[in-house]
Amino acid sequence: MVALLAVILVLVNVLDQGKTQVSKEDAVAIARQRIDFKPTGYQIRFIRRGIPSRGFWVASFYIRKAAGGYSRVTVILVDAATGKVTEVRKTT
Repeated sequence: MVALLAVILVLVNVLDQGKTQVSKEDAVAIARQRIDFKPTGYQIRFIRRGIPSRGFWVASFYIRKAAGGYSRVTVILVDAATGKVTEVRKTT
């Protein structure tokens, strides 16, 4: 029983390495520094990636077309533990 408890504690510590240290608002501010246009809007969501999983904020900044759709979109991944930008994807 003690061994099982020890294994559970180790797994919890290993799997919990993706703790969120960066707030949603901070992630938006960090990501906004990486775009080169004035967006008309944005979305932000929290995801987990990898094994063991790690938390990321995904910020999507866009310019919406009057007729529908988007003329420009940039998606930025911000590591939720460190605040580092790990990926930037641009579409025009």
